[in-house]
Amino acid sequence: MSCSTPARTIDDRAIRRWILFALPLCFVAVSAPAEESLATLLQVAEAEHFDEPLLLAQFSEFNESLDAIESPVTEVLDQLEASSLDRSMQQSFTSASFDSGRGTQQPNNFTAFPDFNQGIIVLGEEAALKIGGFVKADFITDFDPIDSVDSFDTSQIPVGAADRKNSRFHARSSRLSFDTRWKVQQEVVRAFVEADFFGGEDGANGSLRLRHAYGTMGYITAGQTWTTFTHPSAVPQTLDFEGAVSNVNRRQGLVRLDLPLGDSGWSWAVSLEDPRIQIDIPIGVTGEGRTESPDVITHLKLERDRGDFQAAFVMRELGFQPVGDPVITGTAWGFNFTGSGKVTEDTRLYSQITFGEGIGSYRGSPDVVSTGPSSAAILPMFGWMVGCKHVWNERLTSNLTYSELLLDPIAGQDPTNLRQTNYLAVNLIHNPVDRVFVGIEYLYGMRENQNGNQADATRLQMTFGFYLP
Repeated sequence: MSCSTPARTIDDRAIRRWILFALPLCFVAVSAPAEESLATLLQVAEAEHFDEPLLLAQFSEFNESLDAIESPVTEVLDQLEASSLDRSMQQSFTSASFDSGRGTQQPNNFTAFPDFNQGIIVLGEEAALKIGGFVKADFITDFDPIDSVDSFDTSQIPVGAADRKNSRFHARSSRLSFDTRWKVQQEVVRAFVEADFFGGEDGANGSLRLRHAYGTMGYITAGQTWTTFTHPSAVPQTLDFEGAVSNVNRRQGLVRLDLPLGDSGWSWAVSLEDPRIQIDIPIGVTGEGRTESPDVITHLKLERDRGDFQAAFVMRELGFQPVGDPVITGTAWGFNFTGSGKVTEDTRLYSQITFGEGIGSYRGSPDVVSTGPSSAAILPMFGWMVGCKHVWNERLTSNLTYSELLLDPIAGQDPTNLRQTNYLAVNLIHNPVDRVFVGIEYLYGMRENQNGNQADATRLQMTFGFYLP
């Protein structure tokens, strides 16, 4: 008993002294800013000349502990504030004309441009740069002869060739892009450059090749990009690089005017474009193709939430100059009707009809063919395509497409000239994690010559891909 009484007396005295000390400090703490309150408390404690060194030591230790906590918390808050500013600056460089409808990276869409709202983005005070692209490794097995080993070009199926098989591994489809944005009078200006490795000869390692290099300001686009005659969003997503035989997949130099027609969803475009031509020169004739005027192309497009439709028209002049003679010219024309739309939330259909005269080079066939030792004719063509994309779940998609291209049987042609070719592709693509895809695709093609002889080919392709963020 004699030991417990002094202990309680000491405890009571300590509690009273804590209360007397804490009350004035609380008033000071309430009136002081949060980051200065503890320092103010310590100053008051020292000014009061308290004779409790243990109490002051505890306050000092507590202050050091708060400093240790405050530093990383402040760093995190600074990072969050900087991130918020970055997002705000990044959003200021997005534009409905460039980014509407894209949202996040479209899975397994190899014709879409990279998104600008996430990933590797370098922000400056007055400009922003997005680095995009993907690595795509293709593993190919051919069960029949075909002379195009890197892509399934059915026009390269040899007719009458001896049986042979082929294996090919390459990464030539890999891409790298730079999307730069800045503002001129509150309007976003864009410069986009993209390259792949399909330069050089078929079957080689490949060299860097320009795909896109263009700038857009307001309604004007100038540079190299998809021709106005094509409709990239209506292209089925094959793992094969070539794609359907009727699809217009040409990228070329142009200057284009794009005009929205109010808020109706309709838009109109007109362009002057690079007039590349492909001529099958008659045997015994020497000369060169001439392009004395640009191709004139226009299209009308309707875009809705569930799909889009486009009607395009091209008018062009084809020229050939025999050595020592004036240029011979002829007029060529063509239509391209394309569309895509959702039939259910998980299924989208694609379709295309292309026809005209002297537009074969827009799909890799001749514009003009030889019809005799010293004569030639503009070649009519007709092509069509149907396709379907189905989303099985958030990690699994499939694509199926069938396409056909027919060239007129003009009298006098070489009997081995292309008359018709077909293309079938069906695939299954799995996305095990974000920005990674693995797919397998079955391909079938047929070639028929003008003399009626045919040959077909089958291919199995497996692909591994990695998107840049």
